Amino acid sequence: MLETVDFYREILDNLYDGIFFVDKEGCITYWNKGATSLTGYNFADVKGRNYCDIFQPLDKNGKQLCENDTCPIRRVFDISDLTEVEAYICHKEGHLLPISIRIAPVRQVSQQFVVAVEIHSSSSPRYAMRQRLEELQELAMHDPLTGIANRRFVEINLSARLEELKRYGFDFSVLFIDADNFKLINDTHGHTTGDRILKMISATIANSLRSFDIIGRWGGEEFVVLLINTKKDHLFKLADRLRRLVEKSALTLESGEILKVTVSIGATEALPGDSVDVLVERADKLMFESKRRGRNLVSAEFRQDDEQ
Repeated sequence: MLETVDFYREILDNLYDGIFFVDKEGCITYWNKGATSLTGYNFADVKGRNYCDIFQPLDKNGKQLCENDTCPIRRVFDISDLTEVEAYICHKEGHLLPISIRIAPVRQVSQQFVVAVEIHSSSSPRYAMRQRLEELQELAMHDPLTGIANRRFVEINLSARLEELKRYGFDFSVLFIDADNFKLINDTHGHTTGDRILKMISATIANSLRSFDIIGRWGGEEFVVLLINTKKDHLFKLADRLRRLVEKSALTLESGEILKVTVSIGATEALPGDSVDVLVERADKLMFESKRRGRNLVSAEFRQDDEQ
């Protein structure tokens, strides 16, 4: 019997992105290598723990899935039927990871009723991002700390997009994002933790963008995002969604302390007469307006003929 269990464990370890089992109490009883690779947690980290406590799954709008009887895994126990859902979970390094979850009721050899959960990220921008990052590395246009694009790459793309806007009317918008109270984090917890926070912020945002949008590190704790072909009435919602997802991310330190961070965002549409400097400066000023109003906010500006 043990050989049979080992045989199936080897199959699950090698064929799937991520598989784990939970019992009726929601506690994890099995965890494969793919789940470790995807989430950063190994089996020792999660064994016997409730999956909601570990992953804090969210829907696309940042609302908790394990609250108010909306837990998808609990629903499978109730209806004994296959369920699929798109969600965000918290990676071990704190950033939010967009995943697809496929949940199926099964029975172990002992007849104990359990649920098998398959998690993967093939429906997210992850694979397109990986290809883009490889290209950035070849061109020396990636930021070595966060792995996203660097300032030079963003400036080149801003210039190209402004030329397309002028010639063809292809709209785009810019977000200027700054981590709130970042100096305090560095002073209190050290620069190594500060670096992990920057990676958490950038990964959460990058994982939440479309594959053709661009995020780059502008400098220090500042990030610039290019939102391609974004309608004016969606700009604030998109920016605020990113703000809320960063707010939901959390980094667990070696001491067990949970460290959270917020960002202030300035959002603006690009105008045909803009230069790179003028466009970024306008978004930067809007970001400072968010700081002035209390931080963890979005300040957006549209064209004069658009509704505010």
